[in-house]
Amino acid sequence: MVGVGLIGTGFMGKCHAIAWSAVGAVFPDVAKPRLVHLGEVNEDLARRKAGEFGFERASGDWRAVVNDPEVDVVSLTTPNQFHPEMAIAVLQAGKHLWCEKPMAPSFAEAEAMAAAAKKSGKVAALGYNYIQSPAIRHIGALLDEKIIGEVNHLRIEMDEDFMADPEALFFWKHEAASGYGALDDFAVHPLSLVTALFGRVASVICDMAKPYADRKLAAGGRRAVETYDIASVLMHLENGIAGTLLVNRSAWGRKGRMAIQIFGSKGSILFDQERMNEFQLYLTSDRPTEQGYRTILVAPHHKPYDLFVPAPGHSLGFNDLKIIECHELLTRLAGKPARLIEFAEGLEIERTVHAMARSFEEKRWVDVR
Repeated sequence: MVGVGLIGTGFMGKCHAIAWSAVGAVFPDVAKPRLVHLGEVNEDLARRKAGEFGFERASGDWRAVVNDPEVDVVSLTTPNQFHPEMAIAVLQAGKHLWCEKPMAPSFAEAEAMAAAAKKSGKVAALGYNYIQSPAIRHIGALLDEKIIGEVNHLRIEMDEDFMADPEALFFWKHEAASGYGALDDFAVHPLSLVTALFGRVASVICDMAKPYADRKLAAGGRRAVETYDIASVLMHLENGIAGTLLVNRSAWGRKGRMAIQIFGSKGSILFDQERMNEFQLYLTSDRPTEQGYRTILVAPHHKPYDLFVPAPGHSLGFNDLKIIECHELLTRLAGKPARLIEFAEGLEIERTVHAMARSFEEKRWVDVR
């Protein structure tokens, strides 16, 4: 039985806890993991969350989780700037790692994390759960079949509105220590889809913007916003496909939109994460009198939807994608091939993000490699 440690109990920490708790019930080919040790910033919070999530032990020091001999794998769900120290400590302690994205605020830190993973020989996976979507998996299969011919252009956007209110208070994602802003907080997710479906990005040109120059402080006064909520990117992929990437954390009305449009020589495919249980397909092979986008609902034959729901149209959710990702991680821990973005591949996503930021600073096209 795999012993699990969890560091961080916010939105994604709870999501990981749900996944670890449910994966054995959904997937019959893995044993239910043992929730061993939870770490938080203080003992009281740690004990409370351990009780809620079902962990056996709790500590107000994350190092206790890392050094627990009964922990085999650690879920790391803390804010981005804490990832490097914690991730490297986990790997040096001989534990496997499931780390939320992005890897780190700086590329040098991400490189150090990837080097530690390689040296340890342990599995180090990143939390790119959107690639686990049954719809995205099936879109990948259709692309492999060349059902829409040769792909020549893609557009991908990610928008949310949790930073859209100009009166909202300054918080840690507005600090430069957290990274660039939407570019690495957000853009890594659509880039994970690009990686899974098409491969690497070759060159980019990027613009970034701040819709609000400063924010109110809870104690009074205001503080300058140090990150960019908006990024717009033109890119060329290594396989010759032209692309556009647009991300915005201040887009009123958008709650969890990640929309991808894929255009080929014989048709096109559309998908939007806000409607994650369907996608649209247009084929030129249809008769002209019936040509048009058809909506395809995710159903039991779009694996592994069937392990959650036996009926079509009943829908999966965000946490279900994390359960699928957890299963892929356990499959990988068992020494079998798995659909994951591990640190070596994740480092290429980080490299792409930093190339985009460099392009913005230098006002020019930049080669990713």
